[in-house]
Amino acid sequence: MANLVSSGKQVVDLSAPTPAAASAKLGDAMHRGDIDRIVLAGGDGLIHLAIQHLAQTDIPVTIAPIGSGNDFANAVREHGEGTGSIGLTADLVRATGNDGKITWVASVAIAGFPADINERANTMRRIWGSSVYALAAARELPAFRRRTFEVSIDAIPLTTDSAMLAIGNTKYFGGGMLPCPDALANDGLLHFTSIENVDRRRLLPHLLGRAGGTADRKEVLRGIGERIEIETVGHHFWADGEPIGTSPLTFEVVPNALKIEQVAKVT
Repeated sequence: MANLVSSGKQVVDLSAPTPAAASAKLGDAMHRGDIDRIVLAGGDGLIHLAIQHLAQTDIPVTIAPIGSGNDFANAVREHGEGTGSIGLTADLVRATGNDGKITWVASVAIAGFPADINERANTMRRIWGSSVYALAAARELPAFRRRTFEVSIDAIPLTTDSAMLAIGNTKYFGGGMLPCPDALANDGLLHFTSIENVDRRRLLPHLLGRAGGTADRKEVLRGIGERIEIETVGHHFWADGEPIGTSPLTFEVVPNALKIEQVAKVT
């Protein structure tokens, strides 16, 4: 920040003591027209907060990934082949509830056992880094159960008895797990993965092996589309490490919704 000030640029500090306060501060600054570009120094939670305001605007974003997982930053960084220079206009996911509430998603929306893990991980404040997800998974395992989802992908219906359901704009979740290994941030598609009909013993290699959707096994159901509807009532969804609501939910890809200028190299 000091470098920006010394170069003559006006810097607006949008930090705040709580996520809600930071969100309000960003919204107010954008309403006043104070922002022409933004630096997000944080992890997936901060990106999730910011895109609720930045989606479908022309404000370019620089990401300084200093969170515990950095899944979105790591996914889009790959487009720059490790150089940090991205110049990517990324897709986002618009999730709409039955009440019409819209939540924007950057990376992956999840339900089932990984959503339980995410909720547990958010309570483990003294543990830092991606290992928190592995420990949270171990602690949630005794309560493991599968759930039935009625789903339609571009109006094609399916039913899945799922231990893990994921809808991905990018490939990563939970600090590097790969529920949607073929997803790209600018391919104009949603990637659907369900791990079906497994017990807890057979689920663990998918999660702790950090290859949630990569294995070519009969229990992995995958699909792609532009619109995915979760019709069953009562399934809790998380996205970008944050709770986004309870089904029924409709997920739609919105191409070119976020202008990413750079993913900074953090030392």
